[in-house]
Amino acid sequence: MNPELKNHISHLSTGVAHRGLHDLARPENSRAAFEHAIEANIPFEFDVHLCKDGHVVVCHDSSLLRMTGKEGIIEEMTLEETQAHHYFDGSSPITLPELLTLNNGKVPMVIELKTRGGNAKELAEAAVPLINSIPNKDLCYLISFDADALREAKRCGVTLPCGFLVGTEAIKHAKKELLYEFDFLDVEVHYSLLPRFRRYRKDGGMLFCWTVKNRLTHSIGKKRCHVLTWEEVDSAKEPLKVNAFVRDHLNPFHTDR
Repeated sequence: MNPELKNHISHLSTGVAHRGLHDLARPENSRAAFEHAIEANIPFEFDVHLCKDGHVVVCHDSSLLRMTGKEGIIEEMTLEETQAHHYFDGSSPITLPELLTLNNGKVPMVIELKTRGGNAKELAEAAVPLINSIPNKDLCYLISFDADALREAKRCGVTLPCGFLVGTEAIKHAKKELLYEFDFLDVEVHYSLLPRFRRYRKDGGMLFCWTVKNRLTHSIGKKRCHVLTWEEVDSAKEPLKVNAFVRDHLNPFHTDR
């Protein structure tokens, strides 16, 4: 737990765009979604996986079926095989180096390590050198549902604050000590209402939350958490309203806590 982070998160005051600033025209975790976030000057979150040939690829699921309509498990394929799959806009999953070059330190990023089949060590060893090369990396954060992935990243010398993601499985199985092991927690927004996380905040811990999609989850997150991760904020037909909405409604610093 790192309570000092509270002094360093003003750059996340707009909240964080979940899987990039995606909409009906731009697939989640796609180059277009990240370009949209960068153009709007909005921090974004994304997920990375390890291909079997050692390349680190940006995608939410290990399976490419949901996003591409074509079977394939990233961890079981080479980069070339992975990029033979296409999103609805015709693009392919991009690599972590490609995304880091695209952003080039322009906006803050939250990077999620996605493991499969016990590959936490291999993923960390491939991803951490890339992550540590990020310009303005003091504006970036590393998260994972897999505590071993965060431990391996620390072993590999990651220089970003590390946050443990808390969902249903963590709620059921995580020991109290685990919740205090890393720099911050990133919890499913409704879980921020639970006594254990209210106590965590009272103890000085930093709470990020996911995923704000409506007035109810926004109200909960705004009252209980320091940083909101959001998506589906506005209609794809009115992209210019996204900035105004974020500025006026999703700033977690608008209320005292």
